Amino acid sequence: MVNVQTLGVCSIIAATVIWGFSPLYYAQMNHIPPFEIVIHRIIWSIPPIVVYALLTGRRQRFFETGRDRKKLAAMFLATLAIACNWFVFIYAIQTGQTAEASFGYYIYPLAVLVLGVAVFKEKITPLQWLAALIAAAGIVWTGLRFGELPWISISVMASFALYGVVRKAAQVTPLIGVLWELCLVLPFLLAYLVWIGGGRFFTGWQDALLLIGGSLFTGIPLVLFVEATKRLRFATVGVLFYINPTLQFCSALLLGELISTDRLAGFGLIWIAVTLYCAELIRQDRAARMASIAPSGDGAT
Repeated sequence: MVNVQTLGVCSIIAATVIWGFSPLYYAQMNHIPPFEIVIHRIIWSIPPIVVYALLTGRRQRFFETGRDRKKLAAMFLATLAIACNWFVFIYAIQTGQTAEASFGYYIYPLAVLVLGVAVFKEKITPLQWLAALIAAAGIVWTGLRFGELPWISISVMASFALYGVVRKAAQVTPLIGVLWELCLVLPFLLAYLVWIGGGRFFTGWQDALLLIGGSLFTGIPLVLFVEATKRLRFATVGVLFYINPTLQFCSALLLGELISTDRLAGFGLIWIAVTLYCAELIRQDRAARMASIAPSGDGAT
């Protein structure tokens, strides 16, 4: 029988691999407006998440959460943040800038470190500060070399980080929060589709299937990711998360995107920062495990 940790590792690897190769799928929809793709990502993600929530007995918790107006307002804000993240990500794919989007996901965990200090008064280690500073240097380098800040990378990072901060402040369980986020915005999205006459969904069965299929890269990996976070240590999740932007970067190369030497130098700084960040996570995880098995010292001498 598969143990809990192995199941968690398999779940997060599956989720990050699906997300990592998603640009290859969304590149097939370059003729569809990005906002319409985001709308259908949300709409068709709801059924698998609802089914999963019912199968795992979360129905009552869903309705209990709905009675808290402050939590609902926070989750609506979270929905706007993640929708912005998806829009920029798809726009990047359609304009041949997938690598820039992956750059944003690389720096996201490092940005969360700084936000944790600023918003939640968390403490981080000197090595984590160094990783954050090196990541910032990568952004500054890119800005100086190209005369402008990498706005796609910054937008992806900022929207995803805002989503994480709002979700943490709302204190709602992951799956119930995601389901409420999608349901809260659903009426507005359906109204928009009615207003534009259905958009590309009704222009042909190929486009309809592509839009529905987008849920395979949204709802299903999201459920896998949520389940993985329940079973694994934070350090394990943090390290394995980087499969996602790494495969996105590989997807950019497969899509034929050209990456200049200067751009690679900026990525190099980010990869150094990521290496330091992961090394510190592993060190903290190892220290926590040693502390948990150390004798308490309360026994007789």
